Amino acid sequence: MSDAKSERINVRLTPDALETIRAAADVQQQDLTSFVLGAVMERARAVLAEDRILRLTPVEVNQLEKALDSEPEVVPQLRAFLQRISEARETVSK
Repeated sequence: MSDAKSERINVRLTPDALETIRAAADVQQQDLTSFVLGAVMERARAVLAEDRILRLTPVEVNQLEKALDSEPEVVPQLRAFLQRISEARETVSK
């Protein structure tokens, strides 16, 4: 059976950075490795999810550029909605 935890990453830190990470790990009642790995995995998953969501095809890029270059279109329902919100805020602030 192979060990699933066989890879390593070495990181150079300032003493202040290391102390901050240690203090945060202590607050979370985690050892340093678990704390750092948890934070890194959370960030890595967020970056990958954002990349998958925001990746546009060439056709979508062209559609976006065309929409951004065109004149804005007034949507009557949206205008009415924003007017109601504005009026409600004015009423609350009085």
